[in-house]
Amino acid sequence: MNRTGTAMHSLPALIRRIQERFEKLEQIGSLGNRREDGFDRPAWSDMETAAMKYIQSAAEKAGMVSTWDGVGNLFLTTPGHGEEFVQVGSHIDTVPSGGNYDGAAGIVCGLEAIIPLKPMWERLNRKLQLVLWRGEESASFNAVCKGSGAAFGVCNPDILKHTNRDMSLYAAIQAQGFDPSFIAEKKATLGPEQKKKIASYIELHIEQAKRLETDGIPIGVVSSIRGTVRLRVEVSGEANHSGGTPMGIRYRKDANLAIAYMQVGIHEACSYAIEKGSDLVQTAGIVNIDGDFNKKHPLVYANSLTKVSPYGYFALDIRSNNTAFLTDYVKDIKKIIQERAKRFNVEVKITEILRLAPVEKLDPAIQHSIEASCRDLKIPFIEMPSGAIHDAALVAGQGIPAGMIFIPCRGGISHNPAEYASPEDLARGSQILSNVLYRLAR
Repeated sequence: MNRTGTAMHSLPALIRRIQERFEKLEQIGSLGNRREDGFDRPAWSDMETAAMKYIQSAAEKAGMVSTWDGVGNLFLTTPGHGEEFVQVGSHIDTVPSGGNYDGAAGIVCGLEAIIPLKPMWERLNRKLQLVLWRGEESASFNAVCKGSGAAFGVCNPDILKHTNRDMSLYAAIQAQGFDPSFIAEKKATLGPEQKKKIASYIELHIEQAKRLETDGIPIGVVSSIRGTVRLRVEVSGEANHSGGTPMGIRYRKDANLAIAYMQVGIHEACSYAIEKGSDLVQTAGIVNIDGDFNKKHPLVYANSLTKVSPYGYFALDIRSNNTAFLTDYVKDIKKIIQERAKRFNVEVKITEILRLAPVEKLDPAIQHSIEASCRDLKIPFIEMPSGAIHDAALVAGQGIPAGMIFIPCRGGISHNPAEYASPEDLARGSQILSNVLYRLAR
């Protein structure tokens, strides 16, 4: 044991174990023979379940106890006498043709942070619990943090109707042997007494940006998590002949042209807000290409090369770590869209797909523990916000003290087959996480 009470295992051995874990995960949901071919482990799929069962087997072999909740989240707990838990968690699903480190890094490092503490398990005042949340990625079923949301009873029941590859979320949950009624009835899978026993929650994740790599800093201590408002903007015009119809809004109701000007207008608004010092990112990630949406709105296929376009849509993802600013900014963006619709003589429908509040400040005591652990291990760190949403945001939103650790990912690339975190960075993060868990559980 070192002076903080955590087990001292050789770094080369830890690196080797982490490599072995990822080699196993690379066989589950792989789209080819190489890591670079990408992965596909959708929410509530056979592949997601298989990856979770692999981690379950490894944890049980180390002496941990496993429990599945009503929707299929997996809880792996150390034995001990404490009534409270220190949770470390993340997810193991991927986006289509994604990488193997988004989410899985937190699961593997969490497991390798808990196992070295085994000599201390029975002496700690709190049990340690590794949580594998179902379906964090919104790429499956167009809803984010579904497993953690269901655990606390905060999922919108409407998401059960959302489809992924022609299967509804309701059917997918049932197909994996779990109960969608928890979401349908907004009934938490974790009861009030279980929730009270969660003393703290920590999540390790790849940065999904390149500040750490660029600045040569091994660890990011996350201070806040950006919230998001996601909009679908549908624009309805009028079909007409592209050659015979004169230019100008007196003659044309061009949906695609209006969309183009809407996107320019909202980009200009974003640039102005950033120049004024606001924390903000926004992305129009979908334009007319959502396959599941198009099945229900086939008018998008009425567009063609020789027609004034009668219909189109785009999706907009707006993120900030400031709640008040985010609320006001979204109102401004809706006004810009409506003004452009009027200017180009088209109809517009704006649907709010998701609103998730920012976590303006993660728990200061956990941040302090992470920083102290970095100092113990003489590992440099910086404080930084998270631009991406994580299950930690859902947990923090329940009033549970939560914190996050970032490690570098190569080139800042994520949601991409090229996504990669080195075994050395993963091992370093695991060592810090182990130190933090000891501090929080002793």
